[in-house]
Amino acid sequence: MLQIKHFLFFVVLFVVVHANDYCQPKLCTNGKTVRPHIGCKNNGDFDRSACPNDAELLEMTQQRKDLFLKIHNRLRDRFARGSVPNFKSAAKMPVLKWDNELAKLAEYNVRTCKFAHDQCRATTACPYAGQNLGQMLSSPDYLDPGYAIKNITREWFLEYQWANQERTNTYTAGSGKNGKQIGHFTAFVHEKSDKVGCAVAKLTNRQFNMKQYLIACNYCYTNMMNERVYSTGAPCSKCQSKKCDSKYKNLCDASEKVEPIPDIFLKKPRT
Repeated sequence: MLQIKHFLFFVVLFVVVHANDYCQPKLCTNGKTVRPHIGCKNNGDFDRSACPNDAELLEMTQQRKDLFLKIHNRLRDRFARGSVPNFKSAAKMPVLKWDNELAKLAEYNVRTCKFAHDQCRATTACPYAGQNLGQMLSSPDYLDPGYAIKNITREWFLEYQWANQERTNTYTAGSGKNGKQIGHFTAFVHEKSDKVGCAVAKLTNRQFNMKQYLIACNYCYTNMMNERVYSTGAPCSKCQSKKCDSKYKNLCDASEKVEPIPDIFLKKPRT
């Protein structure tokens, strides 16, 4: 009988970007602590000390990029419309675009063959980049990769069931209702994220002797303590571009300018 197990993981990370060089000591800071960047001296190979011989990176074809974007933007559009129970509509949620650099850094994560967050994935464009992780185990064979992508990505969003409007008005760390995680969801719908890049690896999980997919998606912004996740109001009513996306009509279109930095560093308060 086919067995399937899902696991999800999210991270809140504070980083500051000063240079394109991933090994720059000041690239990733958290207070006085400098954290290693996943891209520093990374040759792009699988970690053979942790990976089985059959570990393989799935080619990120245009079809797979489109699938990741479609799922994210459809669900963000639904949320912005106000169609998710117990949440108000979003006034300036941008449509997500694919970012190759974020995707490359996500690739480095899954090439570790570990279901664990890297400590830093900052880029010049996204100095406070966030990350959602998921995995799916099956036996005896691999599931269709599209099935894994769809289900893991949707599960991140479905954490809204354990969150509420108050937690999105002012983000605080910790679990939601019934001790359930909500951080994947808040990263998923954050209004300061306008870019995403993802990667998928498949391998045999030696601990469980099952086939495994590892999925990482890096977002241009992460969950920040005491910041709002999104602005409430009529869809697109606060878009700087003054335009809704032609396809996802409750999201700001691709020309929307987003400042992916914490409120405390902005020159003027957000509206």
